[in-house]
Amino acid sequence: MGRALVFTNSNSMLLGRRKKSVKREFVVGANAIKFISIAIAAILAVIYLSQSTAGASRSVKIREYESQKSALMLEKERLEAEQTRLKSLKEIDSGVEKQILEPVSNVQH
Repeated sequence: MGRALVFTNSNSMLLGRRKKSVKREFVVGANAIKFISIAIAAILAVIYLSQSTAGASRSVKIREYESQKSALMLEKERLEAEQTRLKSLKEIDSGVEKQILEPVSNVQH
């Protein structure tokens, strides 16, 4: 049989002295399990809340953009009506300039 390599806690490497070996056991007790489960639940709650608030903030932005869109559509309609009114005024003015007006004294009844 071969020799086993032993990791020790002691600083001495002398032969014949008893050495304590390093334990490789990892023990989780009842309190540690409670702490770990509470920590995992808290982490999951934070992740859930961050995702839900991100969705809510996106919907708020969408509502803002839709209200801006409707305001711009109303402004567009108002400007189109103003454009039509100004075009008709220009046509009236150009039509008056083309007509030759007769004096009012030659009215026949």
